[in-house]
Amino acid sequence: MFRSLIAVVICALPVGVSAQDLESALGQARTYVEAHRYQDVIDLLAPFDDLTEVEARYAVNAEIGRAHFHLGDYAAADAAFRAAVLLRPQRVETALYLQATSYLTGNREQAYAIFREVIASGATDLHLAVSLPGERLFLGDREVWQILDELSRPLEVDPDRGSVLGVELGQPRREVETTLGVESGDEEDSALSASAGPYLTWVFVFDADDTLAQITLYNEHLYRYTPFRLELAPGLDWRAGPAEATSTLGAPTSTATAEDGLVVMSWTRGTVRLGLEFAPPRTPAPPGVDPEKPALRVVRISTRTSLETETPSDSMSS
Repeated sequence: MFRSLIAVVICALPVGVSAQDLESALGQARTYVEAHRYQDVIDLLAPFDDLTEVEARYAVNAEIGRAHFHLGDYAAADAAFRAAVLLRPQRVETALYLQATSYLTGNREQAYAIFREVIASGATDLHLAVSLPGERLFLGDREVWQILDELSRPLEVDPDRGSVLGVELGQPRREVETTLGVESGDEEDSALSASAGPYLTWVFVFDADDTLAQITLYNEHLYRYTPFRLELAPGLDWRAGPAEATSTLGAPTSTATAEDGLVVMSWTRGTVRLGLEFAPPRTPAPPGVDPEKPALRVVRISTRTSLETETPSDSMSS
């Protein structure tokens, strides 16, 4: 963040402020942030509050706002972020901080409007938008879930063909990468993955012949931190529990349960193996999901000949 701004903001400074002064201050502020010395960031950058160059003013306001935010002074952070967003409205991260401070200072309508605009813009990683205002608080708000429902994107899974996101089990790795629009990864790495913040959303695993052998979809991470909503079959979607799965797919080939409420069910459908993992949802549960009952957490589809590369406990840890 700091390195990308320094070269820009030192180009046009008011009389009395040298490029070296501002460059030094931004560099020192970076050091303070890394050490969580947020009050020192504020004290250091406060003398630069009368800059005239737009990028310089944006940089100072954004960093002062972040420092106030991490100190829990949300009113002061809100004022700084508001000034920064007016200067550079296209900077998504700063807008997300303003969304958070708006929410935390009681300006809920503005927070909803920013959240809605971020999703409508095509953003797929909503972790920062959800976590900055406090995940439990924000996802405990029904209005937030209504916005997510309105702007959600279906993520269709075909358990019979073993396909999702336009790719299918058995496809060569290069075809999968092309379809997903990702750059060719390290060929020694047997998997491609995507995340929202620190949470895995999906993993594609390839066998020794570099063909797609297994797809894992982390439903709970998808519905909490992305706009995607899984659809496995008519009547079987991201809100499903074990009863809905059995009603739609028929009796499972195997079922295993654990004391913590974990239920793992699998079906063999032609050459495809389908595994569904259910567990009590994290708090707060979304509307329509019983917080006391197992709900769909992980979906795995794999070729019958492939070996499972993860255990249920692996998927629960992310």
